[in-house]
Amino acid sequence: MKRTVTAKATGIAAASLAALFALGACGSDDDPAAEEEMTSEDAMTQEATGDEAESPSEDMAVPELLDFTATTIDGEDFEGASTLGDPTVLWFWEHDCPVCQSQGPAVAALVEEYGDEIDVVGVSGAGLYAASGAEDRAGFVDQTGTGDAVHIEDQDYAIRTAFEVVSQSTYVVLDSEGAVLESGSLSEDDLNAAVESAM
Repeated sequence: MKRTVTAKATGIAAASLAALFALGACGSDDDPAAEEEMTSEDAMTQEATGDEAESPSEDMAVPELLDFTATTIDGEDFEGASTLGDPTVLWFWEHDCPVCQSQGPAVAALVEEYGDEIDVVGVSGAGLYAASGAEDRAGFVDQTGTGDAVHIEDQDYAIRTAFEVVSQSTYVVLDSEGAVLESGSLSEDDLNAAVESAM
């Protein structure tokens, strides 16, 4: 059966084609809508990449020594694994240890010199001659001028035991993967040399 195209139908068809051409002209590379189109997979990939850039330690295997959680002397949560990716100095101290007090300037200098490249973590014990309270620990940090370092509590000596630390005033130097490079009551020169070798 022969179909007749009316003028009205022709006009509608022409208008439709014109609209299509107009839409096609908007589909350039500069179209904001086109730029915003992103699959959920792409979004997840981009987000994951950003997270890795902010936290490079997330993909690293956590060694047993750093698989611990603690509380800072300020009451904040601390994870040993957070030090992965940077060389780290653990400084084991007691608030009433004269040798530990004398080490303060060396630790403060270490933070000032290498603070952007390494992690310095003080590990406070339960007290050498007297029980250590919150005020004692805060006072030690103020007295030694080491407030720019992170200080965590180890009242039950679990962290000391894991790192085989048998006396206060001990430094443990770790490489960026958490392996122990040096441990002991080091002089300032020996401490700096150990840090240099870890970088």
